[in-house]
Amino acid sequence: MDIDAFYAVVSGINFTLLGLWWVAIKERADIGGDNTAGRRMAYVVSLQFLIPGTVSLLSQVAPDKPLIWRLSFTVAGLGGAIGILLLTPSFARATGQENVARLLRWAAVPLYLLVALVAAIPPLAKALSGYLTPLQVEAILLCLLVFLGVQAAWVVAMAPKAVARTD
Repeated sequence: MDIDAFYAVVSGINFTLLGLWWVAIKERADIGGDNTAGRRMAYVVSLQFLIPGTVSLLSQVAPDKPLIWRLSFTVAGLGGAIGILLLTPSFARATGQENVARLLRWAAVPLYLLVALVAAIPPLAKALSGYLTPLQVEAILLCLLVFLGVQAAWVVAMAPKAVARTD
C-alpha cells in the first residue's frame, strides 16, 4: 500500500473514532460526567484517536519535507506519553478500570516514546525493523496505538454505569 494512502485512511478512521467516542460520552453522562476525573478519563481516551489522526494528517502535508512529519511525530509522541502519565490516575478513579489504566501506562506510553524516537532519530527505524522506512515504522506504531485506544474505549463504554463519585 502506498504510505500516503495509508496515512489518509488512518487519519479518516481516527477522526471517525474520535467522533464516535464523543457521541458515546455524551450518551453516557457517567463516563465524561460532571466530575474532573470523568472528564480526564474521557480525554485520555480521546487522545488515543486524536494524536494518531492528527499526525497522520500532518504526514500528508508535505511528504517530501521530512522535517514536517518528523517534528509533528516527535511532539505528538512526547505529548501522548505525557498525557497518558498525567491522566491515567483519573481514568482509574473514574472508571474503576485499573487494568486499562495500567495497559495504557505500560503499553501506550512506550509506544508513544518510540513514535517520538523514530521521528527524532530516523536511523532507529532501520535498527528496529531492518528494512522499513521511518514512516512505515511509525505506521505500525500508530496502528498499535489505535488498537489500544479502541480497547480502552470499549472497556469504558461497556462498563456498567458508575455510581456517582466525587473528586
